[in-house]
Amino acid sequence: MPDPELPRSTTEPEAVISEIVRSADPACERIDVAAVLEAVFRQRPQLRMLAEVLQARPDLLTSGCPEGPRAIERLVRALREAGAEHLVLPRCGDCGRERPLTGLGDGARICTACSNRRNTRANPCVICGSTTLAGRDRAGRPRCRAHPPWGAADPAQELAKLIAAGPFGVSPATAQQAIRSVERTRPGQLRLLWALEDTPGLLTGRGAEGPPKISALAQTLIHRGARGVVVPSCPFCRRATDLKQRRDGLRCCGSCWNDTKIATCAACGRVRQIGGRRFDGQPVCGTCRQHDPFNHRPCSVCGEMRFRNLRTDDGGVCAACRQIPTAICATCGKRGPCYFANTAAPKCLPCSAKGRAEAVCTACGKHRRVNNRTATGEPLCGNCGNKPKPCAGCGGNFRTSGRTPEGEPLCQTCWSKHPAAHRPCTRCGSVERLYRNGQCTACVRAADLRDVLSPPGGLIRPELEPVFEALLKPPPRTVLHWIHKMPARRAVLQALATEHGPVTHEFLDRFAAARSVEYLRAALVAAGALPARDEQLARLERWLAATVARVSSAEERRILRNYTNWQPLRRLRHLAAGQLVTHGRAETVRVEIRNVARLLEWLHDGGATLGICTQDQVDAWLSDGPSTRATVRGFLLWTSRRGHSRPLTAPVISNYFTARTIGKDRRWALVRRLVHDEQLQVVDRAAGLLLLLFAQPVGRISRLTTEHIVDRGDTLALKLGRVPAEIPAPLDDLIRQLVERRNGRAATVPIEEPKWLFHSIYPGQPIDPHTLGRRLKAIGVPPQLARHAALMDIASELPAVVISRLLGFHHSTGGNWTRLSQGFGADYAAEVSRGEGLYAHRCN
Repeated sequence: MPDPELPRSTTEPEAVISEIVRSADPACERIDVAAVLEAVFRQRPQLRMLAEVLQARPDLLTSGCPEGPRAIERLVRALREAGAEHLVLPRCGDCGRERPLTGLGDGARICTACSNRRNTRANPCVICGSTTLAGRDRAGRPRCRAHPPWGAADPAQELAKLIAAGPFGVSPATAQQAIRSVERTRPGQLRLLWALEDTPGLLTGRGAEGPPKISALAQTLIHRGARGVVVPSCPFCRRATDLKQRRDGLRCCGSCWNDTKIATCAACGRVRQIGGRRFDGQPVCGTCRQHDPFNHRPCSVCGEMRFRNLRTDDGGVCAACRQIPTAICATCGKRGPCYFANTAAPKCLPCSAKGRAEAVCTACGKHRRVNNRTATGEPLCGNCGNKPKPCAGCGGNFRTSGRTPEGEPLCQTCWSKHPAAHRPCTRCGSVERLYRNGQCTACVRAADLRDVLSPPGGLIRPELEPVFEALLKPPPRTVLHWIHKMPARRAVLQALATEHGPVTHEFLDRFAAARSVEYLRAALVAAGALPARDEQLARLERWLAATVARVSSAEERRILRNYTNWQPLRRLRHLAAGQLVTHGRAETVRVEIRNVARLLEWLHDGGATLGICTQDQVDAWLSDGPSTRATVRGFLLWTSRRGHSRPLTAPVISNYFTARTIGKDRRWALVRRLVHDEQLQVVDRAAGLLLLLFAQPVGRISRLTTEHIVDRGDTLALKLGRVPAEIPAPLDDLIRQLVERRNGRAATVPIEEPKWLFHSIYPGQPIDPHTLGRRLKAIGVPPQLARHAALMDIASELPAVVISRLLGFHHSTGGNWTRLSQGFGADYAAEVSRGEGLYAHRCN
C-alpha cells in the first residue's frame, strides 16, 4: 500500500488531475480522463509533476496563460480533442498564438518560431553581425549563412581526401559515400573533419577520444573494403559497442557510464548503482526502487499495486504477469520463452541463468553461480541465498516459497494454501493460486496444450480435437507437469501434432517403451478419444511377435506362430464378455512360450530340429533345468497331433493345494496385524482382510466398485454373490473410508469412470491385480497361500451352496473345497464354526 505520509499528488496523480479537470470543465464528466492521461503521458514523474502544478494553479487550464510545464498544453489539447468545451490552450508568450510551446523564454512558454528567433538574435555572426545562424567555427563562435564555418569548401570532400591519404586503401569517392551515409549535415561533417585533424589515430584504435559518429564511420569504411580501420572499443571494459557516453574525458559504453553512478542506497545502505530516487530525493538502488511503494502502479493484468516490469499498450504489467515472447534460443536451439526475442540472438531462460556471473560464495566458499547477495553486496550461491527457515504455517524448516502480508516466511505447501497466494485469474476469474502471467492452471493448460499439439507455425489439426478435449479433463497441474517436466509424454504430444490421420492405439504403441505413455493412453480411453481395448492382451501380442521372431528356423518359427495364434491367444480372445486378460494369465503364456523358444534353441545348438526330436532329447532338456520347463507339454502335444513332430510329451505340473497354503495360526496372526496396525495404508488393510476373511482372489478384489457395497446404516454388506455377505468390524470402517475417498476423487477428477474401490493411477482403470498382489506380499500377506487357507476355513464351516451364494463361487468349486477341507479334521471345523466369537477372539 502507498505510504500515507506521501502527498496525494504523488500516490494518486491520475485521480487528482481528473478531479481538477472535471471541476474546471463540467463537459469532462463524459470523458474518461484516466484513459486520456494513459495515452498522452507514458512517464509516472510527468503525471506527478502535472498534478502538483495543477493543485497550485488550476486556472492554467482555462486562462490560456503561457506558464507552467508543457504538459499542461498537451493535456488541454488531448482533452479538447476528446470533447472538452471550456479548456483553453496556453498561448505563446511572444506572439500570442496557439502553437506547440516547445521553448521557454523569460519565464513563459513560447513557440518554436519565437524560440528560433531568440536564438538567432542572441548569436550574431562574429564577422558581419548577421543573425542568420548557420553554425559555429572551431573556436565555438557563431557564423552566419554568408560566412559559414566551412567557408567555400565541402567538409565531406575534405574529410574524404584526408581518409584516402591514409593507409586504408580506399578512394576519395568511396570515403565520401561512407561519410555522407553516416553524417548528412555539414556541421556534423565539419566536426568529424576537425576531430580527425586533431587526432589522426581516431580510425586506428583511438576512436574513444573522438565524437560518437567515429564508431559508425569506422564500421561503414570496413564494410566498403577499408584496411587497417579499427572499430573503437570501450576504453574501460574493452567491449566493441556503441560509445555514446563520456567518462573521464573519453567515450564509453552505457554500462561503464552507469558504473560512475554509485552511491549509498538510502533504503538498504549498500553502495550500489543508483536505480532511482525516493520521494524525498534520496538515491536508492534498483532493487529498493522496485520495492518502494512510491514507484508502484496498478498492473494492467492483475490490477495489483506493483512495480511495472514491462510497458504495454494498456499501461504496463508487473513481473508476475509479464509474458515473455517465445523464440528459438540461439544458444541451445530449443523453442521457448526467450529474452531478446526480437533480436538475432534470443536467449531462453535456462541459458540466461547459466550465463550469470560466477564468484566465490561468501557462505560456503565454493565457486558457483551468483544467485543472491548479502546485505553488504557479497555474492551468495543459490543454496546459501535461500537457506531453510522456520515456516510460519507448519513450523518446519523449509526453503521460503512465499510470505504472508506481515512478511512471515511460508514453505511451499503452506504458501499454496494461504489466502495471500490466491488471486483471481485474469482470464476466467477463478480465485486460486495462479500459475503463470496472472492466469490459473486451467487457462494455462488449455493454451499450452494447443501449443504442443500444433505444428510449428500452424494450427491444431481437426483429428486432434478429441485428444485436446480429453486432456482437459485430468487435473490441470498434472497435464502441465506432463508438458513441461516429462519429455517422454511431451514427445508423444509433439509427434501427434506432426502425424497425419486420426489418433490410434497403433500410433501410441510406437512409444511402448515409455511407461508414461500408458497414462496418456488411459486418459484418452477414459475420455472417449480412443476406443477401449485389453491392454494386457495387446502387450502380450507384441511380446509374442518379438519372441517368435527370435527363432532361427523359418519352419519352426511358422509352427510356433500358428501355435500361439490357435492355442493360448485363441483362449484369451474368447474369454467371457466383460472379462479382461489378467497379468497372471498373460504371464502363464509368457512362461510357456519362453520355454518353447528355449527348447527350440537348445535343439538347434545340438544339431537337431523339432521334426526329428526324440522323447529322450526332450527328457534330457527337462531334467537339466527348473520344473517350469514342463510347461512345454501343451506345445509338444499340439505338434504331435498336427504331425509337426514325433509323439512327444512332458510331465504335468502338480498344483496340489496342500503344498501351497499357510497354517491357520499364521492366517489369524495376519488378520490381527491388519486389524490393529494403523501404520499400514487403508488400501492394503482392506484388500488383505477381504482376502483372508472372504477368500476373494486378488483379481476380483481389484475390480470391486462402490456398487458392490450395501450400506444399511449401522452395518455394511458386500455383494460378492447372489446374497450380500455382512462385513464385520473393523473391516466395515475401512470399506467406508475407501468409499469416501473414491467419491472425493470422482469429484476432483472430471473423468467418467467406474467408482473402483481400489483405483489405479491410470484414469478409468482399477488397480492392476499384479500390482495389488505385490503390495500384499510387501506387507507379509502371500495372496495365493492366504486365499487357500481362507477357503479351507470357510469350506469347513459352511455348506457348498452357502459358499456359492455368499462368495460368488461356482457350486462345484464350493463342493470341491468342502471335500478337501474334511482332511483337516473335525477339531478344525469345530473351531471355525464358532463364528464371530472366534473372529473377535482371534483379532484380540
